Amino acid sequence: MGSSEVARDQGSTRSYLSGEGPWSRITGGDPGSVLWLRLLPLLAVLPLALFAIDPAFLRYTYLIFTFPALTALVNGPLATAAAVAAVAGFVAAGRDALGLLELPASGWLDVAAVVSVGSLSILLAWIRDRVVVRLLNMTIVAEAAQAAILPELPDRIGPLLVTSAYRTAEGSPGLVGGDFFDAQETERGIRIVVGDVQGHDLNTVRLTEALLGTFREGALDDADLTALAARLERRVRLDNRGRDEWGQTFATAALIEIPPGERLVRVVLCGHPPPLLVHGRAQPLSARPRPPLGLAEFAPSRAETLEAPLLRGDLVVAYTDGLSEARDRRGNTFPLVDCVNAHVAAGVRDPDGLRWGLREDFYGGGFQRTDDLTMLVLQVPHSAERPAG
Repeated sequence: MGSSEVARDQGSTRSYLSGEGPWSRITGGDPGSVLWLRLLPLLAVLPLALFAIDPAFLRYTYLIFTFPALTALVNGPLATAAAVAAVAGFVAAGRDALGLLELPASGWLDVAAVVSVGSLSILLAWIRDRVVVRLLNMTIVAEAAQAAILPELPDRIGPLLVTSAYRTAEGSPGLVGGDFFDAQETERGIRIVVGDVQGHDLNTVRLTEALLGTFREGALDDADLTALAARLERRVRLDNRGRDEWGQTFATAALIEIPPGERLVRVVLCGHPPPLLVHGRAQPLSARPRPPLGLAEFAPSRAETLEAPLLRGDLVVAYTDGLSEARDRRGNTFPLVDCVNAHVAAGVRDPDGLRWGLREDFYGGGFQRTDDLTMLVLQVPHSAERPAG
């Protein structure tokens, strides 16, 4: 798979366009599907072709009166005006007007009715186009905000190969939800966070942005992951300050560190699902967790920092519960570990290949997103040499 294909796929996973099926593409605004919608009004003129073949189909030609209105639904004012002119010309060819065709009850008054209704259709198409342009501009602004909060990760961070997938929940009105992730190369190694803020409203997005900023600063300065977790905890508690009991929020997070040399991986969990370490098989890095960020006062004991050996070619898969808790129509949760093991057993050992395979498992199995979904896959290259550049 080329890098351009990967970039296009990652882009599509960060937008409104879902692309899991024809209906999703149509309702999501996929450009190719919208083109077919623009052609649907032509069905209204099908009776004309039938009438040309057999005059017995004359009684069905009244359907062409719907042609301008249908055109206005999915086309602009110019196309609608052309539809109005075409229908008006056809009606004017009737027996009681120009007399070119044997069309009963088709006179100049009918032409006037077509022009009147058609003019209204043109106006509605013009208004609809202005609304669509405004919505597109708002979407561009939302995409820019998303890129500022959750920028695309490069395919390499230090020596590690990296790929990611991010989608907001089905039906979410925004492009940024409660999930967040980032990876930073520091003097102490590469530090990664994958987390999930409670909720899906604007306050959730604001806290998501604040936690990412706090992580990016703390990843450079804090001596270990425990100190970094404490910094993120303070950030959430400051955000909750002044709120009543029901207005407070929290976040879960998995903090991962791969020190220089890439010989081990460290993990601190803050109420978050454990990442997977994939060598021969996927094994959860199940460190004893601390409470979610913002709830540390309810369990003041220190969290465990789990260390595990890391070999060349190993994969680390971090994710949010939007992936592991997604369900199919029978109520079964997504079998993430089993799917990872199946792909590894089939010889898939690169981050992009694993991400694509899991994507096919997810949508092919009929699993539905009811929450934001994030997955980050890292790999220690088989070669010990740092890539050039």
